[in-house]
Amino acid sequence: MDLTLILSLGILLGCLLALSWFAGSDAPYVATKLSRIRKILTLAGLKKGQVFYELGSGDGRVVIEAAKMGAKAFGIEQSLIRVLYSKWKVRKLPNAKFIHGNIFKNKYYKDHNYYNYYNSDAIFIFLLPKGVDKLEPLLKKNLKRGAKVITQTFHFKNWKPYKKIFLKQKNMPNTLLGKNQYEGDFWIYRV
Repeated sequence: MDLTLILSLGILLGCLLALSWFAGSDAPYVATKLSRIRKILTLAGLKKGQVFYELGSGDGRVVIEAAKMGAKAFGIEQSLIRVLYSKWKVRKLPNAKFIHGNIFKNKYYKDHNYYNYYNSDAIFIFLLPKGVDKLEPLLKKNLKRGAKVITQTFHFKNWKPYKKIFLKQKNMPNTLLGKNQYEGDFWIYRV
């Protein structure tokens, strides 16, 4: 095989993998700082045995922390590469599952008992405003009574949160992601 062809195929494969890692117009990959995840899940009252979903789960870090806290934790992610990476990270954590799917099409898959996120106890969302706006009416209409929704940085326009939390640490500055919108800004809602 010609060396040029091999190099071209390698570059093409690398580009496809990179595009898949950063796929998602409503939720581009921006990781939440690990030190903030457990703190916000604790402040939101996540309990052992509850069903938890992250819509747009990225590299899986929020789902993994929820699972370590004892929740049945699920992540739905658009990027197949990130789903495979997340599945690899939790291979020894039986209460954490990752699903390659579209968060705006809530489906029940035969191999995932809990992929109906409308029945969850808690949901975590870190999406761009466009994605948050699309999810708001779906969640408001369909989530079970008492469910909690945690939004990070970009929040629902028509819901009133019962908690607004700004996590600030001296050694870890908050990243500015929009006009007066910081990475450490979390709002918690109850249906």
